Amino acid sequence: MSKVLMISGHPDLSASVSNARIIEEFKKLCPDAEVRCLDKLYPDFKIDVKSEQDALREAEIIILQFPMYWYTIPALMKKWLEDVMTHGFALGAKGTALEGKKVFLSFTTGVAEAAYSHNGPMKYELNELLLPLRQSVAGCRMQLCDCVYSTAMMYVPGVSTAEDKKELEELSTEHAKKLAQKVADALK
Repeated sequence: MSKVLMISGHPDLSASVSNARIIEEFKKLCPDAEVRCLDKLYPDFKIDVKSEQDALREAEIIILQFPMYWYTIPALMKKWLEDVMTHGFALGAKGTALEGKKVFLSFTTGVAEAAYSHNGPMKYELNELLLPLRQSVAGCRMQLCDCVYSTAMMYVPGVSTAEDKKELEELSTEHAKKLAQKVADALK
């Protein structure tokens, strides 16, 4: 089993440009990492809790890879967290299975970073929007490492151009490189 586990929370990777490319490039850079794509494993939202908990137990580093949807994680990833991170496993006095594991939040947003400010259209900074997820990691006694994120990563078929797509793919490749380097540093 791999020391590095990536959980992809994108609801439909086949329709993704950025998250799909990030995962593809990350796999090339970290070929021993296990990547679990929730949209492929659980299109019916019926999570195999034992399988997911077993994968988490084996990992040293956990990466939550997702596009930010409505200022948080997509519904399938939220369901995964609710079903898998249970009392007695990850929470509570006896829920120590994930204690000390390192976690990276790796995500994309559709709008530019400048929009995430108290005076901007999003009204909050990105770090503030991540508070529930950061607390979830802390509640499971895991160690939150750096967040790796890319903003303005929106591609709209029929609206975005081929040049837009190429630029997003390049930015996604850079995101994957940055993530892979941070993971390599954390494994040292």
